[in-house]
Amino acid sequence: MNEEYTRIFNLFKNDIYRLAFSYTKNYLDSDDIVQSVFIKLYKNFDKFEDDTSIKKWLTRVTINECKTLFLSAWKRKMFPITDKEENVVMDQQKDSSLIDALFQLPKKYRIVLFLFYYEDYKIKEISEILNVKEATIKTRLTRGRSLLKNMLKGGIQNE
Repeated sequence: MNEEYTRIFNLFKNDIYRLAFSYTKNYLDSDDIVQSVFIKLYKNFDKFEDDTSIKKWLTRVTINECKTLFLSAWKRKMFPITDKEENVVMDQQKDSSLIDALFQLPKKYRIVLFLFYYEDYKIKEISEILNVKEATIKTRLTRGRSLLKNMLKGGIQNE
């Protein structure tokens, strides 16, 4: 089991970290969430049959951990020391202005766009992960794309 768990950890740790960071916009919180998620996986590892089911489970648990973090009394009373965290390097080939714009979107659009474009989930899978209707996911994708497009056009015009 330890070798298989290590393989799964190495396979998905970066994806889970990026998802946590896209949700929290904080390096330390993202590290804590990844650790918590993989501890939960270790405890439940025998319940899974294949990598696909593990990835879906990890994604769902990561989102739940992010939501739990924001519900904690500690997090609600905290305020950021700086206005903007440095962006995590999502992918060396992606345009940094696109990533900056993505992190400025409201959470409900940012998470859906992240899962769709960066994690390559289909609309139905995102719907299952987030426990929202497929129509809602489609709407959020459309609105999120529109917001991104407007933000990027605005950024280009200002330069």
